[in-house]
Amino acid sequence: MDYDFNKTARWTFYTAGAILAFIGALALLNPIVTLVSAGVSMGVGFLLAGANYLVPYFSMRNNPLRPKWFLPLGVADLAFGVLFITHIALAAFTLSTLLGAWMLLSGALKLYSSFLIRSSGAPKWWMMSLGAALMLILSFVLLSNPALEGLFLAALVGVSLVSAGAIFIAEGRLIYPAKRK
Repeated sequence: MDYDFNKTARWTFYTAGAILAFIGALALLNPIVTLVSAGVSMGVGFLLAGANYLVPYFSMRNNPLRPKWFLPLGVADLAFGVLFITHIALAAFTLSTLLGAWMLLSGALKLYSSFLIRSSGAPKWWMMSLGAALMLILSFVLLSNPALEGLFLAALVGVSLVSAGAIFIAEGRLIYPAKRK
């Protein structure tokens, strides 16, 4: 039985994207609750996303095309998750800064990885570059406006996370396509 590494990578992107989009939708639907419960909901989401990157990183260790950026992004997601859960008030007041920092780190790692994927000959590698550029733009929006409060902040967080989730899902579909039968 031949193990399909593309399927593992694709579903990793799908799962991470779905988690991010779900968290973003919750933020859009409940803006007041988002600010109050930001630490726990974001923390749990980042813990799940971090684990979602680390499991395939270690299970794909014999694959030369293993996305090496899964390790630092998984560790960063776990660190953000622990920070959000253990410091709920801090997370609520610094949500845009912390989320912006995460998007900056994630976007930079994805941009770097897109060029590694390009050199391996993967088709549609540019999709990851485009996704990384969008995440970097969103990170600068969040980081340049740390004083954003209230409903606008919750809406911005929600849209940013839904966008990041959609980007991850699109990358999984385009960069790691299903095998044709």
